[in-house]
Amino acid sequence: MNQSVFLEKLNAVGVNTEKAIARFMGNTDLFLRFIQRLPESMNFVKMHEALEQEDEESFYMQVHTLKGTAGNLGVENVCECAQALLVEFRASQFKNSKKLSELLKEAETESEKLSELLAAYASEEKGENV
Repeated sequence: MNQSVFLEKLNAVGVNTEKAIARFMGNTDLFLRFIQRLPESMNFVKMHEALEQEDEESFYMQVHTLKGTAGNLGVENVCECAQALLVEFRASQFKNSKKLSELLKEAETESEKLSELLAAYASEEKGENV
């Protein structure tokens, strides 16, 4: 898959590539290197654990990191989900853990589409480089 096709597919799964590449001063290759690392930083297992354990600091930091990373990379749908999580958490802490859990699941679902696309692109790139 060539770069322009991949960028189109990123847009289709909710990534504002034009905005994100502008953040990388127009360096598309650098943007692609960073976005391919995104699944590593989307640690939903840790977020779910922090929610279950009501670990305020860990939960907040994990979600805040997700929001910032997704926002900087133009992954607007995941960023919006993370923002909704932060708003709910700030308003009620863990008093409405069911809503937090639902919002977290929504963020995870949105991220899965992107993760699958990134994995497909990475495996294709490895195949081409062999």
